[in-house]
Amino acid sequence: MNGATEALLATLAAAAGAATGFALNLPLVLPALTGLSAWLLMRRWLRAGDRSRTIFLMLWWAACLAGACIALTLLWPERARAVILNASAYSDEMRAWLATGAGRESTPSQFVPQHLLHAAIFCLLSVMTAGAAGLVMGAALLHYMSFYVGDLIASCQGRPEAGLAIMLAWNPWSMVRVASFIILGVLLSEPLMARIGRVGAPALDGAGRRRWLLIALCGLALDLALKTVLAPLWPALLGGCIAESG
Repeated sequence: MNGATEALLATLAAAAGAATGFALNLPLVLPALTGLSAWLLMRRWLRAGDRSRTIFLMLWWAACLAGACIALTLLWPERARAVILNASAYSDEMRAWLATGAGRESTPSQFVPQHLLHAAIFCLLSVMTAGAAGLVMGAALLHYMSFYVGDLIASCQGRPEAGLAIMLAWNPWSMVRVASFIILGVLLSEPLMARIGRVGAPALDGAGRRRWLLIALCGLALDLALKTVLAPLWPALLGGCIAESG
């Protein structure tokens, strides 16, 4: 298949998985559907032997999943709050931070250990399950982060802050982190997939693997650096949505 067809498959997998999970209204099923459908596609692409193409397609899948979750949150906010694991807790924490400027999001001593723990668990799950459990975990994280974005945009609808919320609600450091997790998920799925004959020979190129690993690790470091520098500015930029939505 050509790149456009594969990208369409990724789009459909993200949208269909999210929509089906919402329709079933089963919180544990939603990340399983979205994560495992993506894993089946990732396995297919790695079997073709092109690691870089797989990574780019998985990045596209993540962007489509985020978009689908935001759209579903805007359309059915109460269903989203019920079906997305950790949705309410995360959104409430983020909204409190935007309203006051105080919280874990702008406190490195609190968010750095959390990020490192998430990364360690994600990597371990990816290695042990050829990426499957890692993608389920990653999907769950992406779901509640996207719920917060949709929830914030909904708070600003019809007001001047709406455009700013659309542009900035998905924090740049979070985007970098998601991309880094995707790259790591692909790389760490390869060893076990190779043992069971699910990875094409070209994808096992050592030099290419080291380059992508360096990019992912630099991405994780950049996430922490950007968050440390920029997060304190976000309440001043987006706090108006919270204050006026009362």
